[in-house]
Amino acid sequence: MRISNIEVMVVNLPFRVTFGHNLASRKSSSNILVKTTLESDDKRTFIGYGESIPRDYVTGETVQSALKAIETEFILAMRDFQFETPIQALTHLESYSGENNAAWCAVEISILDALAKASNLQLAYLLSLYDSARQAKMPSKEVKQTQIKTTSIQSVIDYGGVVPFGPPVAIAALLLCYRAYGFKTVKLKMGRDFERGMFTLQMARNIMGSEAIVRTDANCGWTVEETLYFAEKMRKYKVSSIEQPIDAENIAGLQRLTAEVPETIVADESLCTLEQAKMLISTRACDAFNIRLSKVGGVLASMQMADMARQAGLGCLMGAQVGESAILSAAARAFAAVKGPFDNCEGSFNKLLLHEDLSNTKFGIAPGGIGRLPTIPGLGVEVDERKIKKYASTQYKTTSSTSQAQLADSAIS
Repeated sequence: MRISNIEVMVVNLPFRVTFGHNLASRKSSSNILVKTTLESDDKRTFIGYGESIPRDYVTGETVQSALKAIETEFILAMRDFQFETPIQALTHLESYSGENNAAWCAVEISILDALAKASNLQLAYLLSLYDSARQAKMPSKEVKQTQIKTTSIQSVIDYGGVVPFGPPVAIAALLLCYRAYGFKTVKLKMGRDFERGMFTLQMARNIMGSEAIVRTDANCGWTVEETLYFAEKMRKYKVSSIEQPIDAENIAGLQRLTAEVPETIVADESLCTLEQAKMLISTRACDAFNIRLSKVGGVLASMQMADMARQAGLGCLMGAQVGESAILSAAARAFAAVKGPFDNCEGSFNKLLLHEDLSNTKFGIAPGGIGRLPTIPGLGVEVDERKIKKYASTQYKTTSSTSQAQLADSAIS
C-alpha cells in the first residue's frame, strides 16, 4: 500500500457566538484541512481527512506557515510512501512529531483516517493495536493484526464544559445550560480582573452545585505572585486546578507554584513538544499535562505524552482547539478512548459552537457530557465535501502552483 496523493486547503468556519480568553477572542476559526489518498496493491483507493488549527500564540505557527510546512516538507516526504502493514506505517508516522506541530497534525490524522478505513478498523482500534505493539516493542514488519491483543478501549468519553469570557448574564446562561445538560466539570477562562473572576467562580459554584468539579484557566495571564494571591482567595470555591497561570517560558515560576499551591497546576502553553514534556517532568514544574492534538503534533505524539505523564505520576487532561470540526474532535476522541481515562476531556463542541460543521455525521456530546465512540471505520465521521468547498478560504494561498480554488474543487471531485 502507498500514499498516492495529499492535498491541503484552508477553511474559515464561523462561530455561533464569540469565544474569548486571555490570549485571544474570535468569531471564527481558520483551519487546515488535509485530504490523503491511499492506494492498495490491487488499486483500491481510500480517502482520509485531517484537520488542525494553528495558533501563533501557542506554537508560533500561523495558517500560512503551516501551509508552507505541509507543501514544502510533509507532502514531499509522505507522497508515495509505501508500507506493508498498518503498524509499519504508524511507526514511520511517529518519527515526524516535534516541529510544525499543527501542520503535521493535519497530515497525520488524514493518513490515520485513510489507513483505518483501508484496514476496515475504527481509528481507536487501530491506535490500540499500535499501542500494544509499541508497548511490547514488536518489530513493525513482523506484526500481524491477529498477534496483538488490543489495550482497553473506552466506548464512552466523559467531557467537561468550558466557559469563555463574556458578560455575567451570558456566563450564567451557559452555566445553566451545562448544568441542565448534565456536565459534571466546567473550566472557567480567567482574566486579570480578579474581582470579576471571583464573581464568576461564585456564580459557577452556585449554579453547578457543590459536587461539580470547577477548574480555572488563565492562559498565561498572571504573574507568580498574582497566582499565589488568587489561588488563596478562590480556595473557598473548591477550585480543582489552575491551568497555565503564568507565561509559558517561566519554568522557574511554574516550579514554585507546583511546590506551593495545593491545587493542581496544569501545563498547557508550556507543553507543545515531547522535549518540553520531559523538561516539565524533570523540573517538577507542573502537576498535570493538558494535551491538545493540534498543539503537540497529532495523535501519536499525544499518546507518547500521555504515557510520559502517567509514568511520572502526573495527571493528564485532554484539551481542544476552539473551532475544531468533527474531524479533529473525532481524532481526539479516539485518542481518549485508547489512552484515557483522563482527569478531564474537552472538545466535541463542533455542533454547538460552529455555525455549520464539516460533517453530516451526528457527532457531539450527549446529555451527561457523554461522547460515544463512532462505530464505523476510520475517524467515524462522514465529511461533507460540499461544505468544504463552501468554506474554503481564498485568503491563503499554498506554496505550490495549485491555487486554493483548484484544491477545493479537487476535494469534491
